[in-house]
Amino acid sequence: MKKFLEEQDSAAQPPEPQGDQTPYEADQTGVDKESGETLPDETDSEEEEKVEWDGSETELVADDSAAEYEEQHTGIKLKYSLKSKEIFYALFKSRYTSTRIALSAVAVVLCAVMAVAFVNVKSAENAGSGTLSALCIILIFLILGLPVAHINSRSKELADRHEIKMKIYPDHIQMGAEETQWEIALDGTSRRTVFQNLLILYVDGRDMVILPLRCVEPSVLPEVQAMIFAGTNPIQ
Repeated sequence: MKKFLEEQDSAAQPPEPQGDQTPYEADQTGVDKESGETLPDETDSEEEEKVEWDGSETELVADDSAAEYEEQHTGIKLKYSLKSKEIFYALFKSRYTSTRIALSAVAVVLCAVMAVAFVNVKSAENAGSGTLSALCIILIFLILGLPVAHINSRSKELADRHEIKMKIYPDHIQMGAEETQWEIALDGTSRRTVFQNLLILYVDGRDMVILPLRCVEPSVLPEVQAMIFAGTNPIQ
């Protein structure tokens, strides 16, 4: 890996940041100053789980797709399978935006207030108040539990132990094998977030790519972060 780092310093510099600084330009607290994201390769807070490499194989590869007149870059090849828990975290982060969480909280509070109000109604004219109170409580459980249960079920379906192949270069990410290959341009058009030791990429507003940091060898983790952070924009 030392040879790789020396080669990157001399001949394969990452592209200019697209409106976002790389982890190397962030201060020593391990926080991206613009996005506020905690960089997983730095010392995390007590609440954050430490990234532990699971021993997944990391390879150095040449950029075969580069034209003859283009600068040749050395990339990093990763192979991994997603766990259902990792898919769950990614789906939860994607679906539960701050706006949706706020609306859900408001709905739960309103249902709770109505449930208490119906319980306190004791007049004969409101004999069905107990039933209405029970319906409000059921609604609270549906708001809180149903989406989470659906995400959990979907996560287990997608965790099919399928091996994901990823090659990361300074200007793009190559996904899949030769017959099903597709690319993610690192030109600032894709967005990213870091959540539960997962680097989640959102491509074209519809595709989501999950990279567990556990599968990246510690010696190349800073380089992987630098290339992806330089070519993507954070989700605010």
